[in-house]
Amino acid sequence: MSSGLLFLHLCLIFTLAATLEFRYHNNPEIEQYLLQVNASNPAITHLYSIGQSVRGQQLWVLALGLSPRRHTVGIPEFKYVANMHGNEVLGRVVLLQLIDDLVRGYRNNETWSLQLLNSTRIHILPTMNPDGFDESDTITSSVD
Repeated sequence: MSSGLLFLHLCLIFTLAATLEFRYHNNPEIEQYLLQVNASNPAITHLYSIGQSVRGQQLWVLALGLSPRRHTVGIPEFKYVANMHGNEVLGRVVLLQLIDDLVRGYRNNETWSLQLLNSTRIHILPTMNPDGFDESDTITSSVD
């Protein structure tokens, strides 16, 4: 799939009804969502942690593809990372929506999702800085 088609598809994602509510999610909600997606789709997902934040929160990555648990020679791998800085939160929402759309598309036998997940292993880290998100959310809440 060309990058132009992928971009167009990602733009269309937001016009379709999604099972995941398109809003900001706190860290426990993200963790619960990733656990649920992984448990519901074991053939195409693998949830793993790359460590912990300074405050001990797991840094969860969801791998998606035909072989989500292992690298396969000749199959490209992509990594998407969001929320590197605590106040950069939109990427969290976008990556959760991408997960939702990829999984639903695969389950519904949508050609674009089948082609992408059958030919690529995708790693998604929705929040690289969960502590920073918590801190920025606390600051924002006290200002409101």
